[in-house]
Amino acid sequence: MTKTFIIGDVHGCIDELKELVHQLAIVSGDRLIFIGDLIDRGPDSLGVVRQVYEWSKFFDVFLLLGNHEEKFNRYVHHIQGNTGKEKEMKGIDQFSNLLNGLNESEINFLKEAYYSLHLPEFDSLLVHAGVWRNISFHLPATYKFNPETTDSNKHIVLLTKTRFINSEGNFVSLGEEKQDDVFWANNYNGQYGHIYFGHQPFLQSLPHHFSHATAIDTGCVYGGWLTAVELYPTEVKFKSIAARKKYSQKK
Repeated sequence: MTKTFIIGDVHGCIDELKELVHQLAIVSGDRLIFIGDLIDRGPDSLGVVRQVYEWSKFFDVFLLLGNHEEKFNRYVHHIQGNTGKEKEMKGIDQFSNLLNGLNESEINFLKEAYYSLHLPEFDSLLVHAGVWRNISFHLPATYKFNPETTDSNKHIVLLTKTRFINSEGNFVSLGEEKQDDVFWANNYNGQYGHIYFGHQPFLQSLPHHFSHATAIDTGCVYGGWLTAVELYPTEVKFKSIAARKKYSQKK
């Protein structure tokens, strides 16, 4: 029977990722989904991308677009297009080495990531970060990243960034949240199915559960755990690997 696995934010934690996948005992034909943020902050982003791409040759691999991949793809777009706009970008310290170390196929793999991935057989939607009430595009649905249309699809980009929403149901930028603003999953009513997401780290050994959503970033890069979800039609299982060390300081 084909199995479906979803792995939380890796952030360059290559050793933990290899150990987790080994313990999951994935076989050819299984579906392996990454919730985004393979890169940045951790010890070996290059190694993680190379490994995940290699697995894509043997398993049915999907990558959700994390905010770090979204930023890296924009960086690559500016470098390759000689726009000069990469000079205006912040938080790109690892990007030059990553771009120089990846081959064309591996870069294209990141470019082919998904803003959202709909799994109707599980009545589930996967996004990296979250959703908000006043969405101006259709969900549940599967959307792919396209750097050429990023500026014209700013709302869909928020699927990689959402944490807090205000009383009117609108996205609130990180650091600008007010007392009455709430984490999106606390108010999510399940209208798009059960949502599995990353982005917001919960430093605990198993995912953090909401009424209609499950947070699977358990903070490996911050010394927490790397978590996988195994989906079945009538059951959900979880597997976590403890981080070998704290690689980055949580903000």
